[in-house]
Amino acid sequence: MQKTDPRSGEPAADASAAFDPAELRRALAGMATSVTLVTTNVNGVAYGFTANSFTSVSVTPPLVAVFLAETAESYPAFARTDHVAVNILGADQGDVARHFATKGIDKFSAVTLHGDYDRVPVVTGAQASLLGQVHERWTVGDHLMIIVHVDEVIRTELPPLVYQNREFRKLV
Repeated sequence: MQKTDPRSGEPAADASAAFDPAELRRALAGMATSVTLVTTNVNGVAYGFTANSFTSVSVTPPLVAVFLAETAESYPAFARTDHVAVNILGADQGDVARHFATKGIDKFSAVTLHGDYDRVPVVTGAQASLLGQVHERWTVGDHLMIIVHVDEVIRTELPPLVYQNREFRKLV
Protein backbone atom coordinates (compact mmCIF):
# COMPACT_ATOMS: atom_id res chain seq x y z
CA MET A 1 0.00 0.00 0.00
CA GLN A 2 1.41 3.36 -1.01
CA LYS A 3 1.24 6.13 1.58
CA THR A 4 0.29 9.65 0.57
CA ASP A 5 1.17 12.96 2.14
CA PRO A 6 -2.16 14.19 3.66
CA ARG A 7 -1.23 17.82 2.95
CA SER A 8 -0.49 17.46 -0.75
CA GLY A 9 -2.03 14.15 -1.75
CA GLU A 10 1.29 13.25 -3.40
CA PRO A 11 3.04 9.93 -2.73
CA ALA A 12 4.89 10.17 0.59
CA ALA A 13 8.64 9.69 0.77
CA ASP A 14 9.81 6.47 2.40
CA ALA A 15 10.14 7.76 5.96
CA SER A 16 11.75 4.57 7.28
CA ALA A 17 14.77 4.97 5.00
CA ALA A 18 15.42 8.54 6.17
CA PHE A 19 14.42 8.23 9.83
CA ASP A 20 17.07 9.47 12.26
CA PRO A 21 16.53 8.39 15.91
CA ALA A 22 18.96 11.09 17.09
CA GLU A 23 16.75 13.73 15.48
CA LEU A 24 13.73 12.34 17.37
CA ARG A 25 15.70 12.52 20.65
CA ARG A 26 16.66 16.15 19.92
CA ALA A 27 13.05 17.06 19.12
CA LEU A 28 11.73 15.41 22.29
CA ALA A 29 14.47 17.03 24.40
CA GLY A 30 12.99 20.42 23.54
CA MET A 31 9.71 19.48 25.22
CA ALA A 32 9.51 20.55 28.86
CA THR A 33 8.47 17.74 31.22
CA SER A 34 8.05 17.11 34.92
CA VAL A 35 10.64 15.01 36.72
CA THR A 36 9.59 12.11 38.90
CA LEU A 37 11.13 9.50 41.16
CA VAL A 38 9.18 6.29 40.93
CA THR A 39 9.68 4.09 43.98
CA THR A 40 8.63 0.71 45.30
CA ASN A 41 9.50 -1.97 47.84
CA VAL A 42 9.97 -5.59 46.82
CA ASN A 43 10.59 -8.09 49.63
CA GLY A 44 11.70 -5.27 51.94
CA VAL A 45 14.18 -3.75 49.45
CA ALA A 46 13.57 -0.24 48.13
CA TYR A 47 13.91 0.44 44.39
CA GLY A 48 13.58 3.65 42.44
CA PHE A 49 14.30 5.40 39.18
CA THR A 50 14.14 8.89 37.71
CA ALA A 51 11.53 9.35 34.98
CA ASN A 52 10.39 12.28 32.92
CA SER A 53 8.18 9.98 30.84
CA PHE A 54 5.14 10.40 33.04
CA THR A 55 1.58 11.36 32.18
CA SER A 56 -1.95 11.58 33.48
CA VAL A 57 -4.22 8.96 31.91
CA SER A 58 -7.61 9.41 33.56
CA VAL A 59 -9.27 11.09 36.54
CA THR A 60 -12.16 8.60 36.67
CA PRO A 61 -10.75 6.11 37.41
CA PRO A 62 -7.63 7.85 38.74
CA LEU A 63 -4.84 6.54 36.50
CA VAL A 64 -1.34 7.76 35.65
CA ALA A 65 1.36 6.15 33.52
CA VAL A 66 5.13 6.06 33.80
CA PHE A 67 7.67 4.43 31.50
CA LEU A 68 10.82 2.51 32.46
CA ALA A 69 13.61 1.52 30.05
CA GLU A 70 14.22 -2.21 29.80
CA THR A 71 17.92 -1.50 30.51
CA ALA A 72 17.20 0.05 33.93
CA GLU A 73 18.67 -1.67 36.97
CA SER A 74 15.30 -1.60 38.70
CA TYR A 75 13.38 -3.08 35.74
CA PRO A 76 12.97 -6.55 37.34
CA ALA A 77 11.52 -5.03 40.53
CA PHE A 78 9.02 -2.82 38.71
CA ALA A 79 8.07 -5.65 36.36
CA ARG A 80 6.63 -7.54 39.36
CA THR A 81 5.74 -5.06 42.10
CA ASP A 82 2.13 -4.33 43.05
CA HIS A 83 2.49 -0.85 44.63
CA VAL A 84 4.42 2.25 43.61
CA ALA A 85 4.80 5.91 44.47
CA VAL A 86 5.30 8.51 41.78
CA ASN A 87 7.10 11.37 43.51
CA ILE A 88 6.88 14.53 41.39
CA LEU A 89 10.03 16.40 42.32
CA GLY A 90 10.21 19.94 43.62
CA ALA A 91 12.21 22.70 41.93
CA ASP A 92 15.22 22.26 44.25
CA GLN A 93 15.55 18.47 43.76
CA GLY A 94 17.62 18.30 40.57
CA ASP A 95 20.50 16.68 42.48
CA VAL A 96 18.11 13.97 43.71
CA ALA A 97 16.94 13.30 40.15
CA ARG A 98 20.56 12.96 38.95
CA HIS A 99 21.38 10.65 41.85
CA PHE A 100 18.49 8.29 41.08
CA ALA A 101 19.48 8.29 37.39
CA THR A 102 22.97 6.99 38.24
CA LYS A 103 23.57 3.25 37.96
CA GLY A 104 25.37 1.18 40.59
CA ILE A 105 24.81 3.39 43.64
CA ASP A 106 22.57 3.42 46.72
CA LYS A 107 19.73 5.51 45.33
CA PHE A 108 18.06 6.15 48.67
CA SER A 109 21.17 7.65 50.32
CA ALA A 110 20.25 10.98 48.66
CA VAL A 111 16.72 11.36 50.03
CA THR A 112 14.76 11.56 53.22
CA LEU A 113 11.64 9.42 53.27
CA HIS A 114 8.31 10.16 54.94
CA GLY A 115 8.13 7.98 58.04
CA ASP A 116 4.36 7.51 57.78
CA TYR A 117 4.48 5.28 54.70
CA ASP A 118 5.94 1.80 54.76
CA ARG A 119 4.37 0.11 51.71
CA VAL A 120 6.36 2.29 49.27
CA PRO A 121 9.11 4.90 49.74
CA VAL A 122 7.64 8.42 49.70
CA VAL A 123 10.21 11.18 49.16
CA THR A 124 10.10 14.32 51.32
CA GLY A 125 10.43 17.65 49.55
CA ALA A 126 8.52 16.45 46.49
CA GLN A 127 5.98 18.76 44.87
CA ALA A 128 3.51 15.86 45.04
CA SER A 129 3.50 12.09 45.58
CA LEU A 130 0.95 9.77 44.01
CA LEU A 131 0.65 6.42 45.77
CA GLY A 132 -1.11 3.55 44.16
CA GLN A 133 -1.43 0.04 42.85
CA VAL A 134 -0.15 -1.21 39.53
CA HIS A 135 -3.24 -1.40 37.32
CA GLU A 136 -1.59 -2.70 34.13
CA ARG A 137 1.83 -3.21 32.57
CA TRP A 138 2.63 -3.23 28.88
CA THR A 139 5.87 -3.63 27.00
CA VAL A 140 5.97 -0.76 24.53
CA GLY A 141 9.04 -0.60 22.32
CA ASP A 142 12.06 -0.77 24.61
CA HIS A 143 10.14 0.42 27.70
CA LEU A 144 7.79 -0.97 30.30
CA MET A 145 4.63 1.16 30.59
CA ILE A 146 3.28 1.00 34.13
CA ILE A 147 -0.27 2.24 34.58
CA VAL A 148 -0.92 3.11 38.22
CA HIS A 149 -4.32 3.37 39.91
CA VAL A 150 -3.81 6.30 42.29
CA ASP A 151 -5.11 5.60 45.81
CA GLU A 152 -3.63 8.57 47.66
CA VAL A 153 -2.25 11.99 46.78
CA ILE A 154 0.19 13.94 48.92
CA ARG A 155 0.46 17.49 47.62
CA THR A 156 2.48 20.55 48.60
CA GLU A 157 2.59 24.11 47.32
CA LEU A 158 6.21 23.70 46.18
CA PRO A 159 7.00 24.58 42.57
CA PRO A 160 7.86 21.58 40.35
CA LEU A 161 11.20 20.61 38.85
CA VAL A 162 11.13 20.84 35.05
CA TYR A 163 13.44 19.13 32.52
CA GLN A 164 14.00 20.63 29.08
CA ASN A 165 16.89 20.46 26.58
CA ARG A 166 18.76 18.11 28.94
CA GLU A 167 18.76 20.65 31.78
CA PHE A 168 16.74 21.08 34.95
CA ARG A 169 14.77 24.30 34.96
CA LYS A 170 12.48 26.22 37.26
CA LEU A 171 9.21 27.78 36.24
CA VAL A 172 9.14 31.57 36.41
